[in-house]
Amino acid sequence: MIKSKKTPVAQAIPYLLGLLPLAVLAEQSSAESQPELERIVVTAQKRGENLQEVPLAVSVLSSKELDRGNIQNFQDIQHSVPNLSMNVMSAFATTVNMRGIPSSPNGVFNSGSSPGLGIYVDGVVYSRATGFNQELANIERVEVLRGPQGTLFGQNTNLGVVSITTRKPSDTPEAKLKLDIGNFGLVKANGFVSGALIEDVLAASLSAYDVKRDGFIENLADGSDMFSDNRHGGRAQLRYTPTAALTLDINADVLKDSSIPPGRKLLADSGTGLGALGLYNQGQQAANFITDDPHQVMANSEDSYGIRDNWSADATLAYQFDNGFVFKSISAEKVYDSLLANDADATSINLSSSIESENNRQFTQEFQLISDESSALRYVAGLYYLDNEAVNLQRFFTKTGIYGIPTGLNAPMPTTLNLPADAGVEIDGSLRTKSSAAFGNLTYDISSSLSAFGGLRYSRVEKDMSFAQDGYETSLPGFFLLNYIHIPQTNQSQQDNFVSWTMGLNGKWNEDLNLYGKVSKGYKEGGYSFRPQSLQAIGGDVNAPDIGFAGEQVISYEAGLKTDLLNRRARFNLAAFYLDYSDIQSLLVDDDGVNRVVNGPSATSQGLEAELVFRLTQQWSISSSAGFADAKFNDFSNCHSIDDCSNNQLPGAAKWTGNLASSYEFPAFDGWDGFAGVDASYRSAMYSDARNLPQARLAALTLVNAQLGLVSADGQYELMLWLKNALDKEYQVYSNDKLTSDLGFSTAVYGPPRTYGVSFTYNFL
Repeated sequence: MIKSKKTPVAQAIPYLLGLLPLAVLAEQSSAESQPELERIVVTAQKRGENLQEVPLAVSVLSSKELDRGNIQNFQDIQHSVPNLSMNVMSAFATTVNMRGIPSSPNGVFNSGSSPGLGIYVDGVVYSRATGFNQELANIERVEVLRGPQGTLFGQNTNLGVVSITTRKPSDTPEAKLKLDIGNFGLVKANGFVSGALIEDVLAASLSAYDVKRDGFIENLADGSDMFSDNRHGGRAQLRYTPTAALTLDINADVLKDSSIPPGRKLLADSGTGLGALGLYNQGQQAANFITDDPHQVMANSEDSYGIRDNWSADATLAYQFDNGFVFKSISAEKVYDSLLANDADATSINLSSSIESENNRQFTQEFQLISDESSALRYVAGLYYLDNEAVNLQRFFTKTGIYGIPTGLNAPMPTTLNLPADAGVEIDGSLRTKSSAAFGNLTYDISSSLSAFGGLRYSRVEKDMSFAQDGYETSLPGFFLLNYIHIPQTNQSQQDNFVSWTMGLNGKWNEDLNLYGKVSKGYKEGGYSFRPQSLQAIGGDVNAPDIGFAGEQVISYEAGLKTDLLNRRARFNLAAFYLDYSDIQSLLVDDDGVNRVVNGPSATSQGLEAELVFRLTQQWSISSSAGFADAKFNDFSNCHSIDDCSNNQLPGAAKWTGNLASSYEFPAFDGWDGFAGVDASYRSAMYSDARNLPQARLAALTLVNAQLGLVSADGQYELMLWLKNALDKEYQVYSNDKLTSDLGFSTAVYGPPRTYGVSFTYNFL
């Protein structure tokens, strides 16, 4: 068969443009009062602007879309945004991929690396990935910006930004209480109250939530549930407006979480690995722990738990001068501590367990100067400072011990060795990161229909690391399991100074069509691999271990169009991109299970993103999005002793993502209106590491959700029935193959089955 010579982008265009015929339905719909889509205002460029006029690929979710779509946390966002995918191992072990590029190449507990994606809440970043998964309660909107954003945001971000804006207190008294009850024992309550403390001077709001849900996974070993939720928290906000020019917002929030992570399911074993030998020592075999149901496991529940303890406080002062300029100061302190324990062997024998923790202390300060929006020359200038300390502890150990391990030596040398009970490898590390930056972004209107924009950023990042490892000792002196040797405490430092930039043109073809093109340079600083280290991985010298990796950089090319159609009843936005990465940071998993972060020579990602929404009638709306990202390594022949990773798909990269949703509102009966919605999301297959092993491939996934509800005419009361994973798809969110497992076990973690429930909402208006 002759393969097509078309590039991946060219192949993707017909599929994405296939969204356009849907607009014909809108044109042929009834000619009643012409419905128009609402104008969406975003603050992606630090000032309120029409989404259709912003030269960025931005997806927006409003508070209504979050509520009606039952989007409850950060992980749920991925099903509504093109080229955004996540691999979810627990409530806070979430690895994120945007446009085919992984944000954290070696997991969220690798404290030595920095995420490429920025998660902001009210302008304050979470600098570590363990703080990513936010509860979306009392949220005004979520903006997802794709591509480098370092000239607009304080924290350096070469992948993009997720900006979450909470609802601010005002003088208008309002309150909301929402209660969800569902299967698997779900009981979730969240609410807020807001109003004036001093009329026209001081307003306050208080929001709180509590989530409890039994586990989706049954542990047949002891009858317990796994993959459960148990978290609560809240936010207090004050808005002080002593004059029309001055606003001071003060926020404080807290989160407590003691959820149970999903249990690993045993699928197969090699029959000759450490796992098989350990089971044999206990008079067992792997077949005794393999279950038929994907949501049933045989595990140690006492070795599976997760704890989060977060709090933060921030203050944003904004002053508007008489000339229209705005000065902002954003100060924040965050503490977010996480601990995750897992039964790694997927049996009830206690062969292998892990405990990973990260304690973060973060201070940020940002100053912004925003020019008058009415001028032909508009700009944003900023100064940024971050001081973050992450303390990391990881332990991988055996409780039962594994005995009689063949050494391959001949007598009189020891022919076997043992791993005594409680033997294991432990790493103790800390990383102090100090980052400072100056950045600016300006736009100049060349004419009424054409503007030029550009931005520049200078960053200085200093990282001071401390690392020590207690090796995986065996009964044979000087011999360590997997060559995880003792590494005495080492203190090392890195310093990165770099410049990133953006420039482009934005043109208004007519009132309803905008076109833009831009090129940007992004950079992600280097770091350290805070994972168990073998002698080979550190370069062979325990007194001078090499566990660092260098920074990566990307040149991003992007062109897009934004258009309103059919008298603004339809909106179609399209973006094409090409990312050219140098020294990309990537995860490799060796045959013995050792995880390493290395700098791949180069990689590219090219693709398209399309978003379409249109209002067929006053009551019926349809929205759709599609993303294509062909993210591949270039020449990467030395990634492994045997495998050549050249032209392989990047880890965690889904080539295709998509979403199709329909919502309909209708008169139900006197005093009540009805609404119904259904949405389907798609994510194509992806691989867990650079070798693209077929045994560790996560299959393509389609999920369908539905909602049906009633709302009172005055908007005070709402009742909604909801359904998630309506087709009860069985799908893996994690896969580990016996070929790269230190135990010789193939294991997997499955996502939630079908869930359903009812929501009761009361709005005090």
